[in-house]
Amino acid sequence: SLVTSVGERRRKPPRQQQQGEMASESSFVQLQTGSAVQCHLHPVVLFEILDHFTRRNQDQKRVIGALLGSVGSDGTITLKNSFPIPQDDVSHQEFGMFFNTMHELHSKVNAREQLVGWYATGDKDEVAEDDAAIHAFFEERVGEKSPCVCLKVDANIGDKSKIGIGAFTSTNMTLPGGDGGRTLGKCFSRVKCEIKTYEAQRIGVDFITQNTIGQGGGEELGSELEKLEGAINKLIDMTETTIGHVDGVLAGKEKADTKIGRALAGSVAAVPIVDLSEFEGAFSKRVQDLLMVQYLGAIARSQVTFWHRMQGMA
Repeated sequence: SLVTSVGERRRKPPRQQQQGEMASESSFVQLQTGSAVQCHLHPVVLFEILDHFTRRNQDQKRVIGALLGSVGSDGTITLKNSFPIPQDDVSHQEFGMFFNTMHELHSKVNAREQLVGWYATGDKDEVAEDDAAIHAFFEERVGEKSPCVCLKVDANIGDKSKIGIGAFTSTNMTLPGGDGGRTLGKCFSRVKCEIKTYEAQRIGVDFITQNTIGQGGGEELGSELEKLEGAINKLIDMTETTIGHVDGVLAGKEKADTKIGRALAGSVAAVPIVDLSEFEGAFSKRVQDLLMVQYLGAIARSQVTFWHRMQGMA
């Protein structure tokens, strides 16, 4: 624990000065500090929070909910899932009943996801006074095995290019004394929070962020051949960039980096040695299979459309 002095010895009248010196009375605040906390946020949690904020009642200024996830051996807290809570009045009886019901249902579906904290929309850089009671409610249910995370999300995106997020944990401020001292309150401190994605999630997030949604809706996902063509073009661009960097290092135009060199060596070693004719044959077969699947799918859609039209004419 860290002990921080918040005041010097008070000045006293001459009569009380000697008593004060004998008692050595000083004001101290004891601030309990735990190990450093780091959070990994999955995009699905961010989308669930924004969806909850979009579907809120007109008189609601903010929304709150519970955060589910896991705690790693190194203390890293991963936020994987969430569920909304209709109201933010923690003193209301329905608040606890709704939370207990939803938490029990989520535990039955996925027992690996445990309660790790809660979220609220609003200013990402500060914790409001009303948040202390809500945080105490969730902190009691999270337990002492891991810190309770308070995730603040700025849902009023507007013209902003990024969604503002901030994560906080709390520590108790106490005055030393008998029976464990006197608790003055809680001190919230910001913790590092990064968005981590799986490969499938990253593709979806990139598509959403790179396509603006207007009155006609967002751009449609391309066909399998279009996606294959895009992946090949992206691979060619990355290969050309890598070759340009290697040529620049060999020519002395760019400074060599051992990390990049090791990454390139690992990537080259991971590529299997295959004869060019065998690779072209295997690639051609996969493309033909893809075309056959698309052809059969088009025939099935045509037959279904024809059947619906015949039913409408009958």
